[in-house]
Amino acid sequence: MSDMDFEGFFKSHEFTHFSAAELLVKGASHSDPDHKGYGLNTDPPPELWPLIIPTVKVLEWLRRDIGEAIFITNAYRCPAYNAAVGGAPDSQHKRFCACDIHAANTPHDILYHRLKWYRSTGAFRGGIGLYPWGVHVDTRGVNADW
Repeated sequence: MSDMDFEGFFKSHEFTHFSAAELLVKGASHSDPDHKGYGLNTDPPPELWPLIIPTVKVLEWLRRDIGEAIFITNAYRCPAYNAAVGGAPDSQHKRFCACDIHAANTPHDILYHRLKWYRSTGAFRGGIGLYPWGVHVDTRGVNADW
């Protein structure tokens, strides 16, 4: 992996609906000069890249099922950025196995319940959180809800 960039790594997994650039989104606070997180986020280190693949698989299922675009607003957070945005100390974003999402037209609670249904079938083990701005999903390996 050391000779490959994230785009090359990601393309090797042949996802249909998502691009490497979408997984490298830095978060709104990274681009806000008035926020203490401004300019702090980084790209994920190569040793974490494989951890996002199971999460993207879940997003692929969700995208296929709802039939519309899903927007990733945050994926990786370096520790400094995570602290600046008030992220949990044990945030799965720091491990690069989490995404915050919303859809073009599907309500957040529908996304949340669809993800919970996937998880109830054993499709993945991870965290799912419902927020006013969207939904958090991660593949941490143990189930958690909020």
